[in-house]
Amino acid sequence: MNKEQILRKAQSKKTNTLDEMQLQVVQKGSGIAVFSILVFCLILMTVKIIAKQPWYDAYSICLVSMGTQHFYKGIKLHQKHEIIFGIVFSVLATIIMVGYICEVLG
Repeated sequence: MNKEQILRKAQSKKTNTLDEMQLQVVQKGSGIAVFSILVFCLILMTVKIIAKQPWYDAYSICLVSMGTQHFYKGIKLHQKHEIIFGIVFSVLATIIMVGYICEVLG
């Protein structure tokens, strides 16, 4: 491939697409965000347990975060076990949140 072909190929790329470095930064940022959510939920759960308050809401947030991540990964990579993990975590999160709402309101 000569210089002109490489230049044409590079110029023909869409300007809206991310290059590999930008994509890695976005992926790493998403991973750090999910980890931060989990850490803050654990802190919130600990405080709520000490204060003898129901802590199911924080646990539900952790599960829905993990469920969403697994489900997305499973769909994009066509991995059935990741999709199953995503569904299981999301269903558990929903059950726990419904239980929490019933406990708080009932």
